[in-house]
Amino acid sequence: MHHNNPFAALSQNTNNPTLTETKTDRSNEKNNFSEIVFKITLNPLFKNESNEAFVFMGDDPNKSNLLSEQNLDELLLERLMLTDAEYINDQRRPREKPLKTGVIKEHFFYLFECFERLENLKRKFIQTSLSDHYEFIYNLIINMCRTVISIIEPEQEPLSKKFFNLIITYGAESEHFSKFYQSFIKLIDNSDNFFSSEANDLDELIEDPLELKFLTDIFYYFNQSINIQTFDIYSNEFRKNLDLLRLITGSKLMKYLFVKCSFLAESGQTRGKSWQTDTLIGKLLTPSVLPLEQYKFQSLFGEPQHQFRYFLNTSHMTRQDAEINEKNMHQAQRMINREISSFFYDHLVKTNSNAKIRNMWLGWCSKCMTDNKAKCQEWSNFGQNPMNMFSNKSNYPSEGFWLNLLDIFLTYSMPFCADGLQNSSKLLKINYNYTNPDIKDKNLTLLDSETKFIPNRDTTKVQDEHVNFNFITESFYYTHNLIRFSYLSMYQKLIKINNELAKWQEMYQDLAHSTDPQMSRIKTMFENMSCEFLNMQGVMTEEGLIKKLSKFLFNTALWLSFVSTKAQKSNFDAEKSQNLEPLSQVDFLSKETNSFNLDILAVIPEFLLTNIVEFLTCINRFKETLLPDLFMDRLSGNNEPEFSIWYLYLILSFMGRADRLFNPHIRAQIAESIECLLPRQNPVLVEFQKNLSKQIFLDKQYSALICESLINVFVSIEMSGQSVQFEQKFNYRRPMYELFDYLWNLPTQNASPEYRKHRDELKKMANFALENIENHEQPLFLKFLNYLINDANYLLVEGLLLLEKIKTSQDKLELDKVEKNLNNQQRSELESGLKQMIMMAKFHNIMSLKTIQTIKMLTDEIKDLFCHQVLVDRIATMLNDFLLHLVGKKKRKQLKVKNFEEVKFKPKEVVSIICDIYLNLGENRHFCEAICRDGRSYSSDLFQSAIEVLQQIGRDPIWVQQFVLFYKKVNGVAEQLKLEEANFDDAPDEFLDPIMSCLMEDPVLLPSSKQIVDKSTISRHLLSDQTDPFNRSPLTLQEVVPATDLKKRIDEWKKSKLSISNSQ
Repeated sequence: MHHNNPFAALSQNTNNPTLTETKTDRSNEKNNFSEIVFKITLNPLFKNESNEAFVFMGDDPNKSNLLSEQNLDELLLERLMLTDAEYINDQRRPREKPLKTGVIKEHFFYLFECFERLENLKRKFIQTSLSDHYEFIYNLIINMCRTVISIIEPEQEPLSKKFFNLIITYGAESEHFSKFYQSFIKLIDNSDNFFSSEANDLDELIEDPLELKFLTDIFYYFNQSINIQTFDIYSNEFRKNLDLLRLITGSKLMKYLFVKCSFLAESGQTRGKSWQTDTLIGKLLTPSVLPLEQYKFQSLFGEPQHQFRYFLNTSHMTRQDAEINEKNMHQAQRMINREISSFFYDHLVKTNSNAKIRNMWLGWCSKCMTDNKAKCQEWSNFGQNPMNMFSNKSNYPSEGFWLNLLDIFLTYSMPFCADGLQNSSKLLKINYNYTNPDIKDKNLTLLDSETKFIPNRDTTKVQDEHVNFNFITESFYYTHNLIRFSYLSMYQKLIKINNELAKWQEMYQDLAHSTDPQMSRIKTMFENMSCEFLNMQGVMTEEGLIKKLSKFLFNTALWLSFVSTKAQKSNFDAEKSQNLEPLSQVDFLSKETNSFNLDILAVIPEFLLTNIVEFLTCINRFKETLLPDLFMDRLSGNNEPEFSIWYLYLILSFMGRADRLFNPHIRAQIAESIECLLPRQNPVLVEFQKNLSKQIFLDKQYSALICESLINVFVSIEMSGQSVQFEQKFNYRRPMYELFDYLWNLPTQNASPEYRKHRDELKKMANFALENIENHEQPLFLKFLNYLINDANYLLVEGLLLLEKIKTSQDKLELDKVEKNLNNQQRSELESGLKQMIMMAKFHNIMSLKTIQTIKMLTDEIKDLFCHQVLVDRIATMLNDFLLHLVGKKKRKQLKVKNFEEVKFKPKEVVSIICDIYLNLGENRHFCEAICRDGRSYSSDLFQSAIEVLQQIGRDPIWVQQFVLFYKKVNGVAEQLKLEEANFDDAPDEFLDPIMSCLMEDPVLLPSSKQIVDKSTISRHLLSDQTDPFNRSPLTLQEVVPATDLKKRIDEWKKSKLSISNSQ
């Protein structure tokens, strides 16, 4: 025995063959180990070589003075319960040494320190063949932790708080703590049956309610310990807390409790932002390269309350500085994403997880999104004053919070996103019925009320209202909803900030050379707003985020195209593994959509498609250099051809198909997003655009169907029956004009037949319209030309009127400089109105130029339809009116504003294009007659003035000579018409059209009003309004009845009049 030195036995050579192991020796060794581990002894003469005393626990001389497996349990509990400090101090052995641990207040600390000493001695236990005693002490310590929970009465701090303090102290420091903690949890854990059955009773998790509360309170104290203001990547707390949580939530039980404890208590109050600020999960999702809170209004004119870390002092920042800032920001953002996604994916749902844990986690996200459901409309709720976005404190979690949550779900979605059709089978695991309102018991019920692709159909009723949705399905829809909440919400804010920046920059430039005291405040405002813009733009364009988003949305586009065209019920058989099939020309040519496909579209929210097109539009608008990252991976030779044309699939499946996508605005947004495929000035993108346009517009024969889809959506915007704001309608059409121009002019790049297919398709549509112009359903291309002429008329006339008003205002301001007739308020109001008119005139002039350029382009090869009686008078009158305003001497003077460039007014170019249209149609006799019949704008001097202008602006003399010949031809036709009109100027009233007051050529009877009008008159009217002009009853051209008797009488009267005229 070695009572004087408890370490002596441990230091002996156990391999000494002369050593005889006896029962007494083993008891002594066990005692020595136990004394060292627990720092207690039963030996009153105890001596040791350490620098601290142990506590003597013996008081019965009849009992053994050795610690043994028979008495350790009782002695350890007794040691934990000792509360008399004086008594404990008196019991120290040896007495000459100090006692480091007196009254044990931190019971878990004491037990863990015992555990550490045990682990440090583990090798000694093994060497002395006392592994069984090691196991005994090991279990004793762990079991004693559980005993403490049930019998120790806390004095000040709850036991769970003390245990949490133990975790904080040793969790990241001690190599033995993980083993200690996991053994303790395993002892309490009774959850095997809970996780393997349908049971939801928490008693199945842990038998003792006291122990359940103990464990759940750990997360409560963890939540309290995190200060959301300082919890970010720039402090040590971020990684430390994530590492501790990985340790704490290693078991299924603790994962489940971790999520469950992060739910907010039910209340009637608005809890939107509380999901971030008051929950443990919310705080973990907070770290971001963006500040926690947005600017407040007053701080925009001074230092922001929460300073951005990047893009500071923007007015002094070089391009290189900006690139360095963006690089640093993206590096920090990637680190955040890596850490958070690792925790919420690898740890929470992938490793040692369970469906109940995933479902609880999805439930948390669902509750959070439901309580913040207005978030995706946040930036559209600021009314007429976008500055409210800075002055109003947000009621929602921060942008960084939502981006982190989005990145987590994008990570969940990557495993089922395909890289080729050969591995696309997981996409068919997405259950399209998830957002069917008839199905109950799902997490994200928020989506049930979303507008679907098409209105509800009776056939979408489901047999079973209770469906267990797989994780793929839930991840798919959650990710899409989070794209709205985060990325696209930020996109809308970015647009508004960008617009505000333009206004403040203009204000800054106006005052740049003035002594206005507001100058300094405006500069600070501009600096701060620029800083926020660049920070938001930077965080939205991080490479990793963009790649994951593009891959996810690319797969969504493919899935939507497939389920809307080719999918059958058998494709969704859970027992089979099937890949998506490539779409073909047959799928796109079909004008009818199968009932099954329509049933699917009737339950899928339309915002899935909005997410795709707005994402592309965002990148195209704010970071076009990233476009190759979005597309080129899909266009590489390693991918299948079908995947390289995913966006073509989407265009042809939905853009022109109102039967598949009811909302014309989203179909117009698809057309708007195609702009990213068109040629651009950036030299970095030339090769990308060349490859992409070939794949999208040329390689597939059915790509020619883009033209019909484009015209369909162009017409749909006008005929939607919904209120479409003026600016919104033309913003939709602007990129359409660009696309028409690009497709029409492809033959100029290459003489190969495939480069002509889009132009030939448009001509084919025009010929069909001409052949079916009197059909019950007006041909699509006829409607298109009618709206094109409407647009040109409206835009150019309004633009010219605005120019006249601008000139008047400018003249008044110039006069006031001399005469000083205006007071300060009057002058300020006049200047403000002038700015508004200049902005509107600029928009009108840009759009009117694009519109008449499109008409000119079409008339290069499409002539007969424009010259048909339905359209010819409209096109001729429009051209005459435009020309009169632009070359008429009196009219021209009214348009001479100070700066044509400021209002984007290009009169020379407009005159030239108008005259090109005249020449394109000039060979047609009906067109020439229509020009002459226009009594409002046409005169014999009109074209003479145009010729003078054409010569002045430098048009080719040969071309000008052709226009002179056209002018002479029109004059000749005018003379002939004058003679005819002179013969017929006494026509009876019944021969005259009641609307146009002209002699009817082809009278027809309107069936409901019984009025007789000329067929050309009613044809023009029905283009825009399919009602009887006299009583507003529905009417089509097919329903009008030829007035054959009246026509015969008119023809006979004309013949007799001409006969009399010729005989004179």
